[in-house]
Amino acid sequence: MRLTSVLALAMLGAAIGCSSSTTYGGGGGGGGTPGPNQVFMQNTAFNPTTRTVTAGTVVTWVNHDAVAHTVTYDSGPGNTFDSGTINGGASFTVTFNTAGTIQYHCTIHGSPGAGMHGTIVVQ
Repeated sequence: MRLTSVLALAMLGAAIGCSSSTTYGGGGGGGGTPGPNQVFMQNTAFNPTTRTVTAGTVVTWVNHDAVAHTVTYDSGPGNTFDSGTINGGASFTVTFNTAGTIQYHCTIHGSPGAGMHGTIVVQ
């Protein structure tokens, strides 16, 4: 009985410690309004569509929709990125170190410059 309880607690702890999120770096955030370094995926759109940050900032995309999205690099300075599938409630982060304008989109609901797409301006 004790072994069963220990195993059940271990499984519960693993479930709490792990999630289905695709997170690179820091975690996500709550609902409501995006924080200064967040972009929400809401109503099949990025909110805000354009986010301005300083070089060295970590930006976190948080999926507040019930459907999956991606955050996929289109153009701009620095390294390319592709989140893969981000399920509802999950998040994805990128550190932007190079000044410039970065364009991105959701491969499921948009394309470069159309549909679900956004911009990060790094100063």
